[in-house]
Amino acid sequence: MQILSCKYLITMDGELIVDGAVAVENDEIIDVGLESELLQRYTGATHEDYPDCAIMPGLINCHTHLDMSLFRDFPLDPVRHPGQEVNFVNWLISCFNYKKEVSSTIQREAVTWGADECLNAGTTCIADMSSYEGIIPVLEQKGLRSVIFPEVLSINNAAAKDLFESAMAVIEKYLDGESELITVGAGPYSPYSLSRNVLKVMSGFSRNAEIPVMIHASESFSEMEFFHDSTGDIANKLFPTIGWEDLPPEHRRTPIHHLSQIGFLDASPLLVGCTQLTQNDFPHIAQTGSKVVITPRSHMNLQQGKANYKALKSNHILTVLGTDSIPSVETLSLWDEMRAFIDQHNDEICVSGYEVLSMVTNHAARALGLEEEIGSIQKGKKADLILIDMADISDDGDIIMNLIKGVTNAHIKSVMIAGRNVKSVC
Repeated sequence: MQILSCKYLITMDGELIVDGAVAVENDEIIDVGLESELLQRYTGATHEDYPDCAIMPGLINCHTHLDMSLFRDFPLDPVRHPGQEVNFVNWLISCFNYKKEVSSTIQREAVTWGADECLNAGTTCIADMSSYEGIIPVLEQKGLRSVIFPEVLSINNAAAKDLFESAMAVIEKYLDGESELITVGAGPYSPYSLSRNVLKVMSGFSRNAEIPVMIHASESFSEMEFFHDSTGDIANKLFPTIGWEDLPPEHRRTPIHHLSQIGFLDASPLLVGCTQLTQNDFPHIAQTGSKVVITPRSHMNLQQGKANYKALKSNHILTVLGTDSIPSVETLSLWDEMRAFIDQHNDEICVSGYEVLSMVTNHAARALGLEEEIGSIQKGKKADLILIDMADISDDGDIIMNLIKGVTNAHIKSVMIAGRNVKSVC
């Protein structure tokens, strides 16, 4: 057993503890409290004291695509070619083409790089939507806790069937819980890229298998156009480029209304994007217990709009953060993501540091169905912890907000996942 003590223990399960400590044995948190009390209680434990540091739960990235991490500096890159006008559908087509052409070797290198970037920023768990079948062994080797959503993408029923069967093979392999760190979910890409039948099957499978399901939805104006009257860039550019031949009839509804009507929302999915929600969409999301994942930097860089966090919050919709992928963001740091969220939303709603940090810790764990294991520092949960150097972080006022505004990768001194140090510079 080891006792880790620090200046500030941020448990995300109540008040911040000054001069706090956490007791860890094997992969589990055994006790939490004041340093003096734990040292007295466990006299035989190894003690590590970090008087100028904070200990907190590892961060949880609720949406990324690590296999895209090496796709950068292409002509449509909105991050590394600033100032150009961005067309989301053109950008999306370039991503699809990249995935068709890139080798498995490059994909493995991309996942390896992306996993390291996550760990360096204090992320201990990711929710990854991936089309690369070799992602799981890489993440297991890195020791990064993950929920993998094998991506299914195609409007063509025959192609969708092949992708669905491949995805199901991956899911069934890891569904039995044999992996300590890896769990799985269902990953239909979007409501416009799959038939209603495939969406209904995947939603039903998710409910029956009791696994999460994630889908991009209502993340661009083009998507809204498409679902209203089958026009716009998705119809005119994406369908012909990808080889989808038959346009669906005019739906005359929003993507969220469509997903609700076919019963997809009954699985309480994680809805990625949601920058284009109408007032009538919020009840559909709230009543089904669906969750929303927003990626503020990607939304900004791809000119998709801004999620209405005030309305999401007032409708009691669980809202969490993800980074999305390197083709649309500068880094995979959730600290950068939290800062972007604050910058984008501080004019509409006042949020505390605790509220923002919840979006990448305890609330994120709940969104992924992992709240019994991770997301807060509590007795019985897994020891997924990060150690942050606070030497140059102010402790005046809202300490958590000060951390969010000031922490860089250099401040992350140690990363522990399931009781094992996967990064340490102390």
